[in-house]
Order: sequence, then structure tokens, then C-alpha cells
Amino acid sequence: MATSCEAIQELLAEVLGETERLSDEERRHLELCPQCCEVAAAESALGLIFAKVLPPADPAMEDRVRVAVRTLRRRRRALALLPVAASLFVALLGAVMLGGLPGGSLLALLPVWSSQGWVSLAASVGDWNTVLTTSVGAATALFSPGVIVGAVLVSLLGLGVVAVTARRWRQISPWRHDG
Repeated sequence: MATSCEAIQELLAEVLGETERLSDEERRHLELCPQCCEVAAAESALGLIFAKVLPPADPAMEDRVRVAVRTLRRRRRALALLPVAASLFVALLGAVMLGGLPGGSLLALLPVWSSQGWVSLAASVGDWNTVLTTSVGAATALFSPGVIVGAVLVSLLGLGVVAVTARRWRQISPWRHDG
């Protein structure tokens, strides 16, 4: 069976220039073809370079890298929540400026193990409804519909950017071996 130089050279790239992994017929081709013999020598030299440059697997090093990546991931997640926290702060500040939040209702949001806790929670939902209704009424009185639609679109765009950023930061390391 005749073998072409191109097929032999591709095979040499696959076996990293190790001619002992070739069949007898392929080795005979190497003896007769100086071009393929040169490719075998180059692939073998490249394999030696990679063996010297790439360190062997070191579990301690992998653990240190995983710990460093884990702490970096936590820091990035915390940073991803900052725009959300800032948005909530601005919304609460606006609600306070437009008519305030009912003070007693905020305390009712804390977990209470009594029957009155659920009643307070239901009352606070009504208070929040009042705050949102007042905010919407004030916004429509102060701003034109175009500005309100623009603000809503910018808010949705901001939420989309936060979601895309958080998703990008959640990439999984290629050396992770959870199985």
C-alpha cells in the first residue's frame, strides 16, 4: 500500500515525531524520503521543547491556582452586585424624597415568629404599593412620557449589562475536574 508524504507528515504531527510509533511501512517511507525525514526530526525537536517548557502535573500547584481563582471569582461577584445595590439605594432615596417610606412597615419586614408578623407584612405590602403609586404619579407629573420611557429603557439595559457581565465572569476553568 503506497503512502503519500502528506499523510506521513500528518501522522508525524500526531505522534509528535516519535518514529517508533509508526508502522514498518511508514518507517521505510521515512528512510527513503528526505523531506519526511526532516519533518520527523522537526516534530521530535518540537516535542522535546514542549517537554522541557511544560511542567508536569503538580496537584499542589493546581490547588493554589484553584484557590486564587476562587477568591478572584468571589471578588468579581461582589463587584457585580454593586450596581444592583446602588440602584436599590437610589430607588429608596427617591421613594423617601417623594413621600417617604412608612417607618413602621420597614420593621415589619424582619422575620417575626408571631401571628402579628404576617399581618404586619401584609400591611407593609400595602404601604409599598402606596409608595410606588405615589412615585409613579410624581414621575408622570414631573417628566414627559418620552423621558419616562427612556429611563425605563436605560434601566432595562443596565439590568442586561449586569446579567451579561455576571454570566461572563462565571466561566469554568478548563482544569476543573468535578465529576
